[in-house]
Formats: sequence, structure tokens, C-alpha cells
Amino acid sequence: MMITTLLAMRDFSRMREIMTILSKHGLGEFVQRIKLSHKGVRGADDEAASNQRYMSTPRRFRLAFEELGPTFVKLGQVLSTRVDIFDAEWIEEFEQLQSDVAPIATADIRVLIETHLGRPYHEVFKHIDPHPIGSASIAQVHRAQLVDGDIVAVKIKRPDIEPTIQADLRILNHLAHLIESEIPESRRYQPVQMVQYFARSLAKETDLSVELRYMQRFEATFAGHPFVHIPKIYAEYSNRYLLVQEYIGDKLLKNVPSESLAADTRRMLANRITDTLFTMILQQGFFHADPHPGNIFINEEGGITLIDFGLVGHLSSTRRREIIDLINALTHRDQFTMQYVLSNWAQGELPDENLLGADVLEMLLNYEHTPMRDLRISQVINDITQIMRQHGLTLPGDLVMLFKTLITLEGVVKKLDGSAEMLEQAKPIVAEVFKARASPEHILRKSKMHAQTLLQSLDELPQNLFRLSRRIQKGQFVVNLDFKRTEQFIHQIDKATNRLTMGIVTAALIIGSSIVMSIDTGPKFIGFLGYLLAFTNSLWIIWSIWRSGKH
Repeated sequence: MMITTLLAMRDFSRMREIMTILSKHGLGEFVQRIKLSHKGVRGADDEAASNQRYMSTPRRFRLAFEELGPTFVKLGQVLSTRVDIFDAEWIEEFEQLQSDVAPIATADIRVLIETHLGRPYHEVFKHIDPHPIGSASIAQVHRAQLVDGDIVAVKIKRPDIEPTIQADLRILNHLAHLIESEIPESRRYQPVQMVQYFARSLAKETDLSVELRYMQRFEATFAGHPFVHIPKIYAEYSNRYLLVQEYIGDKLLKNVPSESLAADTRRMLANRITDTLFTMILQQGFFHADPHPGNIFINEEGGITLIDFGLVGHLSSTRRREIIDLINALTHRDQFTMQYVLSNWAQGELPDENLLGADVLEMLLNYEHTPMRDLRISQVINDITQIMRQHGLTLPGDLVMLFKTLITLEGVVKKLDGSAEMLEQAKPIVAEVFKARASPEHILRKSKMHAQTLLQSLDELPQNLFRLSRRIQKGQFVVNLDFKRTEQFIHQIDKATNRLTMGIVTAALIIGSSIVMSIDTGPKFIGFLGYLLAFTNSLWIIWSIWRSGKH
């Protein structure tokens, strides 16, 4: 903890700003609980008490995050996906987070493009519209024309955001350690691991070359598809700061009133969007994780174009198999398969299987007389995450992103076609996957893989036994034991050691100062200074003991 504190000192001014804003929004109690002093911002607490007295805690955090800037807005948006941790009120507030950032100055756009391309602007672009067609906290998008006449969309990363983001990530890591240390009930949710996951996600989102590679993969996957289009990428003009892609002139779904479309068109679009995402999720294991109406274009023929691949989810073959098993268990009301899958998904301590089984059975009984076509994905996800929360379990990151994607997808599809049966629509894809699973080619391929793994293990067995015996002979055989609450115990010892050290130092200062004051020669102010330091240390020790008893 001391090392983390020292690391955070380099960002002291930003840390103080964060504490001030949190306190301003009535979150001073939270600041105190993680034992970060917020002296000098009492007035902000008083102001919050009068202005936000009746405001909920989730809303206060949302307003604070918006004021704290892009990193915290992104954090809130990531937290809005944690339906396994936060209830509906928190999720609703986090989903409303919006970045209020000024657009890049027109004069700077051309300079940025030339800097990132490493060549004169006119060698690549004939024209670029100075007014952005899209703007967010990380980047903004402009319509442009290449020298060969192609109309493109240019995504430009905002300048000078990296230092602020890195400072905020260091502070968030520090705060996560404090939360785990000072708020015991938070440890099951692993705040430090959550911040590390967020840092990795943000690093990908701020590197436009990652989005470039994602788009190239989707473009190759859907090449020649009858109704799905992925914008063409101009890789020669793209890098981690710039992304040049085909400009889409179709209608953005969010700008098209549903009532302006014929019922058959709405149903067709809903089915096509659902089929596209389910195919990505269940068959490809690589999916667009933010399919809201602002990222979907539609054309007159009923074709769809997906844009903005900054947020993409990955699912391993094992995870896809578990999801398909879960859908199949829902279809056949199979309690044991569902319980087995949920147990596999649980992070942290193993759940009580009997209690988990009882809750899963109760959930399935609630669906007993509900046809599959009437089951809403959001309802199923809400019931699953509620069971997980009741048992103190958290979901792996890939499933968190998947669940959020499915909830977003259902919102889009239901707005187009209120009678859409998403789980029913997944059945043919699930059946196709089961059929592929039972095919001789698949069984042969899996058998070869398992045989190869087994042979490799047998081949390495003598060497592994030899290494083990050598370690035992040299006394280097290590057994790791994980005792519960050891971190809290070590933390208490650390605090006690610090107090003991300060007590010894204080006693030494008193003795040394007494000796200096008793000698006739020499400067007396040194002894007086020693007494003063000893008095200050004594006050600190008394305050530390009092605070420890209070908390």
C-alpha cells in the first residue's frame, strides 16, 4: 500500500481535484471511508448537502464522473456493463454518461493529419470538412475526399489526451487498492482487477490501429454477404492516430422514425440485425459489442452497415459451447445443465451448489408456462445476474460484454419490431452449431487435438518428474497456501509496525532533545525543534489509534 501511495504522489494535484469533485457531489463520506483526507473541500460538502440532498448516490457518482472527464466517463460506461454487480438504478445512471468535450479546433485538424501521416496534407486529401460528423471523448470523425475522388470518413484521435488518461489510470489503480483495503465487502468484486481490465480496454480504444485490425477482420468475414456491409478501410492512410474508412451515405438507424418504415421492412431489419449479431456471437466468437442505433446504417434494399468497431468482444470456443448449452437448457428447462454452466462462470470462491441449484430451479419454474418465443433476453440475463449477486459471484469480462451487447441488441430489435422473438430466432443457429458439433469432421478434429495433447503430456512426463525430483532434493519444492483474510491480517500488522516505529522515533527525539537542552554549549533551538517533532509524532499516533478504533 505504501508503494501505491508513493506512486500516486506524482499525480497529487489531479488526485486532489478528484477528491474535491467527489466531495462537491456529496460523496465526501466515500472519500473518508477509503481514508483519503479531503480537508479544504468542506464547503463543497455543504454545497452538495443543500443542492443534492434528495439526489440518489448513483446519480451523484454519474454527475461526478461527467465532471471528472473522459477517463471517468469511459469508466462509468464500462461499469454500466456490470449487471452482475450493480442493480438497475446504478446501470441506468451509468448508461446516461456523456462526454462534454469541445471539438478539435479547425486550424489544428490539418496539422494533426500531416503530423500523423508524415506527409503533406494535399498529397492524400483533396478536401476535408472542418465540421465533425461525429464526436466523442477519444476521437472525432470528419467527412473528406481523397485525391483519387473517393469520399471517406476520417477518424482523428484527440491530441494530448494520453497524459491525462495515464494519470487517471494510475489514480484509479490507487483508489481500487484503497477500496479493497478499507471496504471489505468490495473485495469479492475485485476492484483492482476491474480497473486493470478497464485500463486494457481503454488502451485498445485509444489506439485506432486496433480498430483498423478489427474492421479488416470483419470486412473479410462478411465479404460478399447479401445484406451485411462493413466499410472499406484505407490502411495506407491509417495508424494509431488516424483511421480512414469508406464514407457511408445511407440512413443512420437512430435518425429513422420507426413509424416511417413499413411493418414488413421493420420486421426484416429486426431479423437481419439479430441474425448478424447471433452469427457473430455463436459461430464466429468475434462480435460488435456496441450495436446501438447510432452504429447501424440501413439502405433502401434493407441492407445494414455496421460502424464504430472500437468495442469488440471475443468468445473462446469453450465459452460459445457454454452459451449454446445455456440456451438449450432454457429451451428444455434443464436445471442441471444451467447450474453447471453458471458454476463454471463464477469467479472467486466456489458457490454453494445446493443453494445455487435451488435458485436456478426457482428461476426455471418461473418460466415453466412461458413459451420460448415470449422470453425476453433482458429478463433471462437479469435473473441470471441476480442469482450471481445473491451468491456473491461475479462474471468473467467476456460474458459481461456479451450480456451488455445482448441487452443493447434487444432494445434495438424491439423498437423496430415489438413482436420479435430473439431467443426463438437463435434456435436455427443453435441447431446448426449442434449439427456441426456432431459431424464426423468435427469429432475427428477434436479427437486429433485431444490425442495430440495427451501424447505431448506423456512425452513431457519423464522430464517433469525429473524436474520435480530435483526441486525436492534441492529443497526448492514450494507449496502455495491461500488462507482467508491474510491480507487484512497483514494490513493490521503493517499499521501496528508503523505506529511502533513512530513511537520509537518519538522516544528517541525526546531523549536526544533532552540531552541537547541539558548541555550548556551548542544551539538550543535544535533541542526545541526535536521536542516539537516529538509532540507532532505523538499527536499523529494518538489520532491514528483513535481513528482505527472508530473504523
